[in-house]
Amino acid sequence: MPIICSMSYIRGIYMYIPFTKRTSIKSKLFFVILFFVCAPLILFGYFWYEKTTSSLEQNAIQYSQHLLNQTNQYLNFYLEDLKKATAPFQTNLQVKQYVDLQPQPKDKFTTFQLSKQIQEEAFASILNGRSDIFGISLINKNVMQVNNYSQVNTFLDMDEIRNRNIELWKKVDSFDTYEVLDVEKIQHTSVIPIVRKLYDKTTYETTGLLIIHLQLNQLAKIINEVTLSHFNNVWIVNEHHKIMYHSNEELLGTTSISHSFQSNISVQRENKENTLLVHEEFPNTELKWGLIASVPMDRIMGNLIKLRNSTIWVGLILIGAALFFVGGFSFSLTYSLENLQKLMKSAESGNLNLERKKPFPLYQNDEVSDLYESFYTMTTELDRLIEQVHLAKLKEKELELRTRESELQAMQSQINPHFLYNTLEIINSYAIIENQPTISNMTTSLADMFRYNVSNTKKVVTLQEEMAQIKSYLQIQQERFEKLRVIYDLNDSDLQDVITARLTLQPILENAFIHGYEEHQLAPEFIGIYGKKTTYYYQVFVVDLGKGMSPDTIETYNYAFTHNVDPPEPQKSTKRIGLMNVHKRLCTQFGFPYGLSIQKSDETGTVIEVRLPFAVEKQMKEA
Repeated sequence: MPIICSMSYIRGIYMYIPFTKRTSIKSKLFFVILFFVCAPLILFGYFWYEKTTSSLEQNAIQYSQHLLNQTNQYLNFYLEDLKKATAPFQTNLQVKQYVDLQPQPKDKFTTFQLSKQIQEEAFASILNGRSDIFGISLINKNVMQVNNYSQVNTFLDMDEIRNRNIELWKKVDSFDTYEVLDVEKIQHTSVIPIVRKLYDKTTYETTGLLIIHLQLNQLAKIINEVTLSHFNNVWIVNEHHKIMYHSNEELLGTTSISHSFQSNISVQRENKENTLLVHEEFPNTELKWGLIASVPMDRIMGNLIKLRNSTIWVGLILIGAALFFVGGFSFSLTYSLENLQKLMKSAESGNLNLERKKPFPLYQNDEVSDLYESFYTMTTELDRLIEQVHLAKLKEKELELRTRESELQAMQSQINPHFLYNTLEIINSYAIIENQPTISNMTTSLADMFRYNVSNTKKVVTLQEEMAQIKSYLQIQQERFEKLRVIYDLNDSDLQDVITARLTLQPILENAFIHGYEEHQLAPEFIGIYGKKTTYYYQVFVVDLGKGMSPDTIETYNYAFTHNVDPPEPQKSTKRIGLMNVHKRLCTQFGFPYGLSIQKSDETGTVIEVRLPFAVEKQMKEA
């Protein structure tokens, strides 16, 4: 029922809008948004701003009062504690003896000793552990004084302090039993004098006066700990409206203007801005002090001002976007449809490779956008099918050519190895006939190497197979270099159980000949291949006595081997790319921890370690 009434109400308002038969949709939407969006938004924003402003202002004031009240309680507790600390002086035995002394006692040593006891015992009970007390004095009715200002680090004129004490004694009748006086300065240090009268229990006559000069540092600490982050300024005034504490020391002892307001809360205008003043009386009725704090209203209301400005800008942007949408609605819709019609005519003429245009941003991700996407999908699919038919014909011809080429290569692969082996066999036969064992041995070794490299298509071989090929390779090298000595130290029974990638050791040996010997114009004199069986893998060490690598190169390549990455471009050497390729083949084929490691390389030679798996851990893979 409420929904029906609301719709009827909206229809009634809508009928009163002066639409004519020639009114455009643009105008109708403009009036709808103006009356049903803009007007309610402005009214709601106005009432919301007024209410939130008042509420936040009250909350800020209550929080300020609570914060000042809490500070007030801490200060009152601190001053009450100081008052209690001075109470035992009334009954202290040494103090009683001192206030009864005569101006010129017969025994001066006794007077000196009594003064020292008061300083070390009675005064120490207050001074120990307190940095807030500037000094303490005791004066008797005969104007004799005991003073302790040992906590003052700078030079102090004690005659000035004694004269101050005498002046206070002259006013002793005007003081209460315990009274806090107006702030004053002692040699550039602001202090608050506190006096306590000492009485004779029988005559109730004032026999002495305890004087404490209190520094303002503890008051500042208490105020700053609680209120510094909130208030701009906090100060203390006494019952005579004198400022007892203020962050600006020049105002100490002056008359406060802000004490005079009747209420605990006041808003005053200072420097063209409103300032909130909060006043709290000390809960101690004997000490008629007040705590006053000020804080600019802008600081309290700053967040509200930002919120208000943000709300205004958001509202303006929303209204502007709505008007822009209404103004461009008809044009953008017509433009998008006309553009789609042009694209369809272009597709009809056979042009399917169309530029992908989008509708107006207003119609993206809606039915118009879906229409565009469907059209582009259709043209793309048609273009793909035509291209696919064309590619199919090309692939058919390419396949026919590859088939013929494969047949030719198969014939060549059958002819070339046999021709090569037969040729090497003929050379070997002539060498035997001519009694040339060197040529015969080299020809046989070369034939074995070709057979291993060309005819063997396995990716993984046993170490025994790899070593047979290596021995043929090194036999040829020994024929080239007469002084070359080769040592094999491997257990033949282990070689069949160890597997490796085909052509693993030959690139390492070639590096030794080329980079270890020939680059440094050294004749190859030694190559050693050692084997060692460990628990987890089999180690092969390739040793030469040529010139080694630099420490930086060793570190670079060992890091690359450990992390299975290419060396950095500035340090990458094409000379040792064979080592990196061997390592990557082993890691790819067998995984961690198999691969290469440079164990040693210096002027005396190089040792390369190759870690290989056992056949029981990984079956050999046929290529």
